[in-house]
Formats: sequence, C-alpha cells, structure tokens
Amino acid sequence: MAKKARIVIIGAGMAGLTAANKLYTSSNNTFELSVVEGGSRIGGRINTSEFSADKIEMGATWIHGIGGSPVYKIAKETGSLVSDEPWECMDSTIDKARTFAEGGFEIEPSIVEPISGLFNALMELAQGKEISQTDGDSADIHEIATRFFSARNGFDGKSVGSFLKSGFDAYWDSISNGGENGVNGYGKWSRKSLEEAIFTMFSNTQRTYTSADDLSTLDYAAESEYQMFPGEEITIAKGYLSVIHHLASVLPQGLIQLNRRVTKIEWQSNEDNRPVKLHFSDGSVVSADHVIVTVSLGVLKAGIEGGLFSPPLPGFKSDAIKSLGFGVVNKLFVEMSQRNLPSLQLVFDREDSEFRFVKIPWWMRRTATMTPIHSNSRVLLSWFAGKEALELEKLTDDEIVDGVLTTVACLTGKEVKKDTAESPLINGSLNEDDGEVMKITKVLKSKWGSDPLFRGSYSYVAVGSSGDDLDAMAEPLPKINKKSGQVNGQVNGQVNGQVNGQVNGQVNGHDEDKVHELQVMFAGEATHRTHYSTTHGAYYSGLREANRLLKHYKCDF
Repeated sequence: MAKKARIVIIGAGMAGLTAANKLYTSSNNTFELSVVEGGSRIGGRINTSEFSADKIEMGATWIHGIGGSPVYKIAKETGSLVSDEPWECMDSTIDKARTFAEGGFEIEPSIVEPISGLFNALMELAQGKEISQTDGDSADIHEIATRFFSARNGFDGKSVGSFLKSGFDAYWDSISNGGENGVNGYGKWSRKSLEEAIFTMFSNTQRTYTSADDLSTLDYAAESEYQMFPGEEITIAKGYLSVIHHLASVLPQGLIQLNRRVTKIEWQSNEDNRPVKLHFSDGSVVSADHVIVTVSLGVLKAGIEGGLFSPPLPGFKSDAIKSLGFGVVNKLFVEMSQRNLPSLQLVFDREDSEFRFVKIPWWMRRTATMTPIHSNSRVLLSWFAGKEALELEKLTDDEIVDGVLTTVACLTGKEVKKDTAESPLINGSLNEDDGEVMKITKVLKSKWGSDPLFRGSYSYVAVGSSGDDLDAMAEPLPKINKKSGQVNGQVNGQVNGQVNGQVNGQVNGHDEDKVHELQVMFAGEATHRTHYSTTHGAYYSGLREANRLLKHYKCDF
C-alpha cells in the first residue's frame, strides 16, 4: 500500500486547529495528521481565564463585527454566546466615561466629545470610509476633517500617525479665537494643550487596536485595505476558548501533542522520502510531507535570526517577515473593593510640560482608560501597548498597584495612602459617596511579549511594508512556477541538498514531480491581507492552507 501523506501542523491556536479540523473532516482518512504545540495548552493567543469571579480574556477578546464572522457563527451554533455567569464586556451599556486630566481636573463632555468626533472622523478617512456623522453637535468637526482630506487630495504621507497629526493641526488652524488662552476651571491647561492631550488619549487607544508602539510606524496606505465585518462587536459569554474547544472536539485523542516545541524545520531534506524534517526540543525528529507553520510573526522574526529554517527562507519570505510589524498589547486587571465604579479616561500632559506630575510612572502615561469589565464588576481593565506593555510584564504587583494609585490620585485629586496592613487605599471614592474608602485587592496582567512561544500579540502593516508582504507570508515553499515547471530561483537549485549549481533550479515539466510541492506552508493572522491581527483572519488562513492541500490531493469529498 502507498503510504499516507504526513501533515504536521505547528501550533494549536485558531489557525492550526481550523486547518486540522478541516483536513480531518474533509479528507476521508487520506492523511496522517498531527498537531504539535510547544506549550501546555491549546488556544495560542486565545486564553480564557477567571478573575474576581468574572470570566476574562487574557488574549483575544472581541468578535469584530457579527455580520459574516465565522467566529460568531461557531460561537452562536455552539451556544457559547449565553451564560449565567458574568463575563468580560458582557454589556455595552456602561455609563459614559468620566475624563480626568493631570492636575485633578474632571473634563466636561462638551470639551471631550468634539475631539473624539475629530479623531474618529480622521480614522474613518484613513481607513477609506465615508465619515459617519453621529450627532448634530459634531457637524463642524466632520466638515473640518473632510475639508482637510480634500485639500490634501487624499494624503501622501507614510504613516497613520502623521495623518492624524496633520488632521489635528488643520483642525486647530481652522478654529477662530482659539488661541493659547487657559480654559476656565482647568488650571494652567491651555485650550490647545488640553485638546491635544485628549486627542493623544484617543491615539493611545488606537495603539492598542493595532499593537503599534507608535502610530507613526503604522503604514497609511495599507490602512484602507484592512476590513471589518458589519454589526456590533461582542465578546463570547462562555469564553473565546469555547470556539477553540469546538474546533478541537472532532479530532481524535492523541492527534494534538502538547509540550512539543519545534527547534528546527529542515525542508528539502527528502528523509525517508519525505521532504521535511522537524527537530524538537527533546531531541526527537519527525519527517513529514507537508508542514503548516502557524506560529506568530514574532516567533518567525526570531526564527529567521536564530536558524529555525534550514535552508534559510528565500528572500521574498524573510523580507516580508522582517518588514511587517508585530507589536505587544497587554491587559491589566485590577480588582477593587467595591462595585459600580465609573469608567475613567486618562489625559496626561506632554513630556516637556513643566506642570506634569513626575510621580506618575512613565509606563502609565500612555494608558488611555480604566474601565469596569461590566457594569456590576469590581474589576477595572486597562490596556497597554508597545514599550509600556513590555515594562508592565517586568513589574511586581506592588509596583503596579503603586503606579495605578498614584496615577488615579494625580488625575482625580484623591489622596493616596496605605493602611497598616500595607494594603493600598484611595481615601475618597469616585462614586457618589465620597466618604467611602476604595482598596485595590489584587491585580492580574498578561505577558505576551516575554513569552517565547508568542513574542508579542498581533501583526500590523508597518511603514516600509505593504499588503503585498502579507500575501508573501501566505506563499508556500518551495515556490514553483506552474507554467514553466520551474522552481523559483529562491530555492537556489538545492533540491534534496544534493543537486549542484549546474541544474540552476530548473525542473522541466515531466520531472516536476521530483520536487515536492507544499513542503512548508504558512497560516496565522499575519498571513491574511485584509483580516490580519484578528482571530477570524487566523481562521480564514487555516482554512486556506487546508483547502490548498485538499485540492493538491484532489480530495473532493
């Protein structure tokens, strides 16, 4: 009997398990299939947990639009959208946030909302959308944003950050009698410095959406290629892992192997007449016909420097890996001693300002919000991106508590102290009862940047890269030109490691079967041109690679 084609999928996250699910259910036992996972759990960057009796997500959190989302479809069909237990972001009706500026000033919504409208309008323009006007009060803002965009005839800058800065400058130039005068009731804040700081707060929220440390590194031209599903954005009541467990549930026991960390992927080897050899951290070696690599872009970036692939990846592939962005986003959960806390928006002064509170730690200064995870929760959530997210991973719980309390005190004007048991206190509540004392009881943080199995959170199109790089990420190896039957020059003629330079990589049509196709395949959110950085992008990429193999073997079941 002819031996079955052996397929090994590296990574048991959304992309890997989607591919395994599709291959197992659609191939009529054609393949010898396995999933190898370097960690001790399945899910990858999806990791549902619990904190203060609430279900929380340490990683992926949202279904980004329910209209057409495959993740929403699975969650709905499996009953995962309903739960009797509370969960993160279970309600979207939390009261409007209260905004506080450094120095102990609460900012009126009449000042915050126009800047929010301006920022949202500019982001819609950057994303190639028509500006949506939500209320009459923001009509002038939308007109200013549209006029700015038209005057520039689009935008010829390189980054989203430079586009936003130009938009704010255009807004400010258009204001009559704006001046640098102070704002009544806000101390030494001038109108411009206050509105600029509010605009920066919204930019910091955008950083957590994209994972870019700074929006000046986010490519402007590619921003309009990114696609969203229509409809509301929701979280999953039974946790994101319920989707992962559903995908894995059809796979037989033993197909997924945990704690199997790959240290080298040797392709074009033809060991045991199979072209790929996988080397594991325990010294074992497995040969395969096809390998689907679903590790994060961060792991690939480290891998091409550390010799993960042998021979090294061709130039088009390594260039894409190097040029695309991969950032770190972490979540900080803070359990408080009381419920019904307000949502806080945090406005910080510029670094060069003489009025800024030096007591506020630098890693808190680009944090935009502290928000209850649902309306009846004692847990506040803050998001961190970039350098601040990496710093958060290094801090002790005590250092985090001190930083949070100092920040809240300096922005809200509440006194900070610790009791004799060294429990941190805020003397004075942000609730109606100002005599009540609030206490932080514990904290929990994610650590995606320092985890060697991920090395970050999700991808973005950095300045200097483009959507073409995302397409290059998805290209299988070796790259074969079907029309001429010629192995792409990047293979360098080293088929089986024994063909000398005289062949020059040329395999004529009738000898093409000697070159094993689809040896190394790639899936994961960073391989999808229009849905990168999302779980549904990872899902689509897993389906894509599974279908590529099914088509290759003519599995039309």
